[in-house]
Amino acid sequence: MKRVLILIIMATLAFSAAACKNNAKGTVFYEKNDVCRDFNELGVEWGVYEETGKLSAGAWERITAAADRLNPRLVRCMTNFDWLVYDFDDKGTADLSDDEWKYDFDNKYMVNACEILDYCEKKGISVAFGVWNVIGNPDPEKDVFKMIPNATSDIRWAKMTADLMEYLVRTKGYTCIKWFVNSNEPNYSGAVGASKNAYNTYAKWEQGVRNVRAALDAIGLNNIDIVGGDTTGFIGSADYLPKIAGNIPDKVNNYGVHMYISNYDIDNALYGQNMKKLFDGVKNIDPAVGGEKPFIIWEAGLLDGKNVITDCNAYIANYSYGLRMADYTVQSLLSGVSGVCYWDLDDAMHFMYGENGMTAKEWGMFSTLASASPLMQEYRPWFHSSVILTNLLQQGSHIYSPDSEKKDLRVLASVSKDGKNGGVVAVNRGREAVTETFRIERGIESEGKIYVYVFNERDLKLGPDGFVTPNLVVEGNLNDGLKLEIPAGSMAALSSRPL
Repeated sequence: MKRVLILIIMATLAFSAAACKNNAKGTVFYEKNDVCRDFNELGVEWGVYEETGKLSAGAWERITAAADRLNPRLVRCMTNFDWLVYDFDDKGTADLSDDEWKYDFDNKYMVNACEILDYCEKKGISVAFGVWNVIGNPDPEKDVFKMIPNATSDIRWAKMTADLMEYLVRTKGYTCIKWFVNSNEPNYSGAVGASKNAYNTYAKWEQGVRNVRAALDAIGLNNIDIVGGDTTGFIGSADYLPKIAGNIPDKVNNYGVHMYISNYDIDNALYGQNMKKLFDGVKNIDPAVGGEKPFIIWEAGLLDGKNVITDCNAYIANYSYGLRMADYTVQSLLSGVSGVCYWDLDDAMHFMYGENGMTAKEWGMFSTLASASPLMQEYRPWFHSSVILTNLLQQGSHIYSPDSEKKDLRVLASVSKDGKNGGVVAVNRGREAVTETFRIERGIESEGKIYVYVFNERDLKLGPDGFVTPNLVVEGNLNDGLKLEIPAGSMAALSSRPL
């Protein structure tokens, strides 16, 4: 028997709305089952490029073309104070308040940061802009600023943050910057002499947030919020986030985490269960979580395949990575998460530095490094699966869970805020094809067409431009019901509009 995709539209004349509700077969997404009423959207880590001189010819055009097709609504963009600060003078005193320094806002790092922010400003993308960690050398003998022992609680961190935000928001006029990231993964301490977080504690991080909030407010940047956490893993996040919710809920407007998950936990849906426990635990302390205050995974990726020496993932070119990231996304949203930011866009952004020189962190959706092979420069499968998801799941949408769960099938539905568009994401993690009926209860002002996208190594369809295109376009409406055969190991996306 040939493995084919079968679509059968359930005609309105055959099944009335009432009959579908009372005798529903398959999966129904009822209005009462909305797990998120104001979805923040999906996005990508698009950080400041550390070595723009290593990019291939025409790299920027290719990067923006990919960003256009990906259409992220969230971007996390990080820089380093080490790249911007110079001429430090401590005045020979122990008083930190009289320390002085200068900024180089004309160097390659800030020029590239502004290129990214210019794009985000033009496209209306919400940006979390931040600094990886405090300035200085992890080796105490080489550390001029001596900021590392106090981490972000050092008063100079808040001063630098305010200066940076004033330049970007006031001088440059970037309204796309919504949040400041108060250092990367503060719960990850590392080793003394090798990590800038070696002496950090939650108490120091919290004091840093208080200082930054006060410094931003003092210069009238009350509209710049702070990401609460940016912690990594379940253990670190379960340590920080409840404390943030209990101690400084008025200082943060965004609960943020990083989650790199094992294949095992994704495959067995354990990740979604654990994420829901984390989300519910924080929401019990701060009821605004998931509503007024979004809960966003600011770095999302898979752990299997990671080389700890090079910080590269060997599996990013595999279709299985794209399928699991789709599964990751569905599990995240069903747990209550408001948005997911994928790690990351381009291999050429970040490097590991060691005795043998610098090595690109290969974890992107493609590479624009001049030294990368043609194969590495191609758009990887998980870029295409991400394009389907980022374009289907619109900002401000309602996200609906199914009325019942089925083994190895992860599904959700989405309806735009204005009710004009809707769609379904279905991920079949089983070894056999699954035939399932899907129906969305909430009315969708459909034009009478359903666009069908299938992601797997055999059926993914790309257009002449190299970007994903529908496998099928059929007559119908998702309110009437749709019967679909989903191949084993595949994602199917159904949309009332072309993605």
